[in-house]
Amino acid sequence: MIRSHAVESSLRSPQWFDSAHQADILAAFDTHLASGLHDRSPFTPRPERVRELGQLAASSTLPARAALLRWGGLPAAVRSQLLIGWYGSQRTSSAA
Repeated sequence: MIRSHAVESSLRSPQWFDSAHQADILAAFDTHLASGLHDRSPFTPRPERVRELGQLAASSTLPARAALLRWGGLPAAVRSQLLIGWYGSQRTSSAA
């Protein structure tokens, strides 16, 4: 039961080794940096953390790791938009 839950949740995660996902994450991260990092909310990483993650990603030789680092620097709303773009909106209701 735990294994099937892990598989279900992974279906709505970025495919770190997929070059299209990596490119989308990089574009979203660059757009986020270009916005000036002014907004600070509970769902947005601190500007200094975003910059730190960006520097780590830029110095990484592993594209999948770089995508993961940039993903951590994105606000929740941007991550959600990327996931919807990749997988569509998914509304499920459980009848447990």
